[in-house]
Amino acid sequence: MRREEIERILNELLPRMLSEHPETRLAVERILYEKGLSREEAEARFERMLEEIRKLREDFQELKRESDRRWEEMNRRWEELKEENARLWREFQELKKESDRRWEETNRRWEELKRESDRRWEETLKEVRRVDRRIDRTIGALGARWGLYSEHAFREALAEILSEFGGFKVSRYLTYDKEGKVFGHPEQIEIDLLIKDGKIWAAELKSSVSKAELYAFWRKVRFYEENEGEKVERLLVISPMVYPEARRVAEKLGIQVFAQPEDLEEVKTP
Repeated sequence: MRREEIERILNELLPRMLSEHPETRLAVERILYEKGLSREEAEARFERMLEEIRKLREDFQELKRESDRRWEEMNRRWEELKEENARLWREFQELKKESDRRWEETNRRWEELKRESDRRWEETLKEVRRVDRRIDRTIGALGARWGLYSEHAFREALAEILSEFGGFKVSRYLTYDKEGKVFGHPEQIEIDLLIKDGKIWAAELKSSVSKAELYAFWRKVRFYEENEGEKVERLLVISPMVYPEARRVAEKLGIQVFAQPEDLEEVKTP
């Protein structure tokens, strides 16, 4: 055992032993007397020791009371802090519930708005498609009508121009194919222009030219040759719009296609 612990135990036990056990007090006095101290000196020294011990006990008690007070204060503040934390947590939970509720409400309204927007967009697209179809039909009808008018006007103008040059005779070939040699069934056969100056040219005027129309033109010319007994030297097609695949068919059938003004420079009498 360390010295400090021994001194602490003596300081705590010795005063009580001297006051509660007279024989111990007498033994201590005897020892002190034998050591050369008088009774009065020993008593005085013991009194001082007792006083110091009492003072130490009082200081200790004061320190203990202060420590207890501080512990109580700390516990009180700890309880207050726990209550404050619990209150803040409850407020946080309420705030979170309110935030979740608002988010759900916002998401619900957003979904409703999105569905409504999608519905209106679909209706708009349907209306646009409907209008687009109407426009296409209208433009198609106008284009077809314009094509008929423009083909007729161009045919008449070209016939008038060529007729002004000596030696050219311009006419339109129109007959009926009773046996269906051209189209596989009886049908009226028309070649827009027959240009004659000793040799015969056949020309078609079209607002647009496809492969099928070139094949039909080629069969009509063959029908003319067989039916009239005359050889057609050149086959001409004049149109502002010629499909790329139609040009390949025209080259294979020996048909000259003119879609640009500069193409007409190739039309020269042999």
